[in-house]
Amino acid sequence: MAKRVPRMSQTYTPLTINRRLALDLHGIQTALIRDEAARETLGALLQSALQLEFATIPTYLSAAFSLTDANRRIYELVLRVAIEEMLHLTAVANLMNAIGIAPNIIAAVPKYPYDLTVVEPPLKLNLCSFSVNLVEKLFMAIEAPEARVVYAAVVKDRPKTIGQFYAGIIGIIANDTIPDLFKNASQDAYKQRAVEPNFRRIAYIDNQDNKTYPLKPEIDFKITDKASAIRHLSWVVHEGEGEAPYNPLDTEGLPGHHYRFESILRKHYLVRNAKAPLGYSFSGGDLPFDSAGVHEFDVNAKAKDYGAYPQVQRQMNNFNNDYTDMVNSLQQAFNCSSPEQAGQAEAAYNQALDIMRSLPNTANAIIQRAQVNRIKAGVPFEYAGPAIA
Repeated sequence: MAKRVPRMSQTYTPLTINRRLALDLHGIQTALIRDEAARETLGALLQSALQLEFATIPTYLSAAFSLTDANRRIYELVLRVAIEEMLHLTAVANLMNAIGIAPNIIAAVPKYPYDLTVVEPPLKLNLCSFSVNLVEKLFMAIEAPEARVVYAAVVKDRPKTIGQFYAGIIGIIANDTIPDLFKNASQDAYKQRAVEPNFRRIAYIDNQDNKTYPLKPEIDFKITDKASAIRHLSWVVHEGEGEAPYNPLDTEGLPGHHYRFESILRKHYLVRNAKAPLGYSFSGGDLPFDSAGVHEFDVNAKAKDYGAYPQVQRQMNNFNNDYTDMVNSLQQAFNCSSPEQAGQAEAAYNQALDIMRSLPNTANAIIQRAQVNRIKAGVPFEYAGPAIA
């Protein structure tokens, strides 16, 4: 008897960018916006991409931090997706510096509950505990792949999917729509941050698999010309946004984010399978879910609301301080004022990564104090503001 495949109760339509962004993108593509105005407009589009990439990180991390060791494999899956979103942010910020537009990390910081207005209609994002419903209804929707539709004519005010948005930017770069876009990229390379992610091992192909599935050598995050810009933006797309429906693996050999999240629902990773329809099946490493292995959080918990529990509030404030330091370090890292400051900017980026790696421990301290006080609490992700010089 054939194994029954569970049906998804959710249908997925790729998120679409808002009309203003679609019109600005079209304006560059058709030379309605040109020269310096086109470069500045492209910078604004990339700033919106920063906002898009950043918004998912705390959303995913909140869910991951709520998982106990009983759900370790799912925790690792969600955590790696969040790290990859941080790498997407790095690629976009480096591209902005390559075209002479300073990335504003602080302006991209979300405040939860958060209406992500980069997309249309705006997408409501909350910080909450992990649940299968959250994965199916939100996470898979955020990362929904697209089967590209080719229209007979351009409709100026029609929204574009996120995949088409990135494809439009890639096309502007590939076609040299903006002359001399990268003329200062090499001399301004000191403004960019390189990163070599140290991913954990993952039981992907089967339960004995222990590879780390690292990034390809050509993804080094340094963007100094047209080719490197296209290469890195294409990598961002292949990890989730705009992925072709029957080519579900990214360049590292793992499923794109949408299919990775669906693997949680299917309880196995999606892997290549020559005997299966379309050449893939959810028959890889196990992803068991224990519903008892989740710490229940208050949705969008704020530190100020826990004054009756000073130990809990203290740990939440500690978390917010670390998160604020991480954001400010990223702002410093991507806004390097001179080659002489490059070492400090590199150190600031590494500090941001170190803080991100430490956030699980800081979140666990909140959980432990909340359990002692028999309350839920949660991880707040509240940004306190720029560092005082």
